[in-house]
Amino acid sequence: MILIVNLNLAVDVIVDLDGLQLNWAHRARSTLRQGGGKGVNAARVLKTLGESCIVAGFLGGRSGEFIGASLRAEGIASSCTPIRNESRTCLILNDRVAREQTVINESGAEISDDEWAQFSLTYERLLRDSALVLITGSLPRGLPVDAYAHLIRAANKQGKSVLLDSSSDALRASLCAAPFIVKINEAEAGELLGKTVECDADVAEATDKLLELGAQNALITRGAKGAIFNFENVKYRSTPPPIEAENSVGSGDAVLAGLASGLRRKLSPEQAGALAVAAGTANALHGFGRCSAEEIDEVLRKVALHKMY
Repeated sequence: MILIVNLNLAVDVIVDLDGLQLNWAHRARSTLRQGGGKGVNAARVLKTLGESCIVAGFLGGRSGEFIGASLRAEGIASSCTPIRNESRTCLILNDRVAREQTVINESGAEISDDEWAQFSLTYERLLRDSALVLITGSLPRGLPVDAYAHLIRAANKQGKSVLLDSSSDALRASLCAAPFIVKINEAEAGELLGKTVECDADVAEATDKLLELGAQNALITRGAKGAIFNFENVKYRSTPPPIEAENSVGSGDAVLAGLASGLRRKLSPEQAGALAVAAGTANALHGFGRCSAEEIDEVLRKVALHKMY
């Protein structure tokens, strides 16, 4: 089983529009509400790839009840800690004409010390039956900046590999706990380096920086350009074929899921990196982790692999 930690779960409200313009009244083509969060997107892809997984996080209020019911309806297993405050809502404005998505994320509920302690107990229990751990998404308010580092150390103590997808202060505070793989995107790599990331050399430099700061391995996504994977100080570039992307929301989460599935299957670093890029690319055909196994396989056959140095 793959354990997915997504502390800041959400209700995703997806509004389809025929064009998006500021300072203008729009009429929605359709509106969809679903349980969401980066870990939920990853769970959908893991299920598609035939992996058993469970989502752990916090749920509160009527929004939390909706998220829990939505996950059950999709057949996504979860073990979430109840909280006093209301779970958040995220608004996704999907411009079907431009094929662009504007995402507005609420910060989420504030978590109390007692709620965090209860989650930590649940997490320790779930770890025992987990093959891998994915930690992804933003930290809810009220948690210490090193909350992920605490979870990583607990997993390392039980001999479980952690794949981390985080950013900013939460990322920096987690690296010292030695996550097995850190997955970030180009923008987050630029923030880490303090400069604009523009080419393969910049991305490769950022993977080295992640390793210097404590990560055991690193993968940095580059959108349609694929990803660069630094595994045991050997760098690989995976480039996907061009596609007609409809909705890129969740593509980074799909990359994380593909990487986890590849590692769980004990694929080589090159193969795991290729599967990660294929899953992320196939996700962009639909968004939110809703690609099919056939779509992933079709993209995977066309992914170009290159060992850099």
